[in-house]
Amino acid sequence: MRRAQAFSTVNWRKYLDVNTNPRAENFLKSKGDDVLWQMTCNIHNSMRNNIPELVLLVHPNVGGVIRIEQKEFKEVLELSLNFFLEKEDYQKCSSIQDILAELKLNTPSTIKKKSIKLI
Repeated sequence: MRRAQAFSTVNWRKYLDVNTNPRAENFLKSKGDDVLWQMTCNIHNSMRNNIPELVLLVHPNVGGVIRIEQKEFKEVLELSLNFFLEKEDYQKCSSIQDILAELKLNTPSTIKKKSIKLI
């Protein structure tokens, strides 16, 4: 029988932002490709399904899960974009730019502007 595990929820910067946590740089060097791409895909899925936040287990040996709120999606996508630019993975960069454009189109201020134009 498998035992349930409890995790503390922390902000995504704790494990992925090199400015907040210097150890994040080593983590991103070893696992950044997989982790950031999976986060990008999950953010895109969350955007399409209007999910207000995303909670992910970044690594099974870490005692916490990261939480990304919808208002932070753009910041995380830009982090991923910069990472893949450095890696020169332009196919993923292109996909991330498309997601960022979709996010920009779906912001409340843009929706409000569209409504005003229709009236």
